[in-house]
Amino acid sequence: MKTKHLFSALLLTSCSLTLFTSCNGDSVDTVKAIESNYDNQDKAIALVGEFDAPSFTFSSGKSKTMEMNFVVKSHAFSSEKFTVINVILPVGTEKNSVLFDIPADQKNYTLKNFYVFDDNGEKINLDSHTTFKMKGTVRYSELEKPENEREKDNFNYKITDVSFVKN
Repeated sequence: MKTKHLFSALLLTSCSLTLFTSCNGDSVDTVKAIESNYDNQDKAIALVGEFDAPSFTFSSGKSKTMEMNFVVKSHAFSSEKFTVINVILPVGTEKNSVLFDIPADQKNYTLKNFYVFDDNGEKINLDSHTTFKMKGTVRYSELEKPENEREKDNFNYKITDVSFVKN
C-alpha cells in the first residue's frame, strides 16, 4: 500500500515539475532570444518569474515610471537565473504599477520597500518573492536610431505596456 502511494506521489510531483519546467523553459528561451536578436521588436511577450528591485533607483517624487528587473528561472529549483532589466512600470497605486516606499532618512533600500499592484489591483510586497506571469512589448533602443548609425549587436531593450498577475 505504501509503495503505491509513494509511486503516485512521485508521479504527480514529476508531472507537476515537468509542467512548471516547460513553462519557465519557454520564458528562458524568450529572454535568450530578446538578448540575441531584434526579432521581438514591437512584439508582445509573456514571461513567468518574479520582480526584483532595480540596481539603482532615484525617486524625486516626480518620476512617472520606474525601471524594474524581472527574474526568470528555468525551473523552481534552478540556481541559474536570467534577469530582464528595464521592465518599465508606472509609479503609483493603480493596476500594473510599482510603489517605492522608503522613509526619507533611509539611504539603502531592500525588496521590502517595493510593492507592485497586479492586473487585479492586488498590492504585493516584493519581499514575498511572488511569481508573476508578465506580458509586455519589447522595444530596442538601437532601432530608434537611423539605420546607418545602428550597432548590429547592441540588443539593449525596454519592456513597456506591461501587465502582470500572480501565477
